Amino acid sequence: MMPKELYEEVKSDISEHVGVYAEGSYSIKKAKKVELGVDEQILKDSMIRSLARDVEKLFRSENQSYVDRMNHRIRELEKDRDNWRDKYQRLMNIGYEKYGSGWYRE
Repeated sequence: MMPKELYEEVKSDISEHVGVYAEGSYSIKKAKKVELGVDEQILKDSMIRSLARDVEKLFRSENQSYVDRMNHRIRELEKDRDNWRDKYQRLMNIGYEKYGSGWYRE
């Protein structure tokens, strides 16, 4: 996000495929899809390693309120996951009762 005035100053330096948001609310320039220059799996692995380093730094910082907030968020997401799993299972059972086993396969 950048102010529109700054964009006008630097727009010639911005790559053609890069999109730009002004003041966080609207797009001045839309991003264009490009082929990855690196293997997708390598990119994912690098991102995971980077995130793991960040998490480790936060835990080592001993910022207890942050750790508590994250643990609370993890518990909320686990409950949400379990809720969706139960709903999915109930729907699968309804399909089984109505159409028999393998009803969802084509």
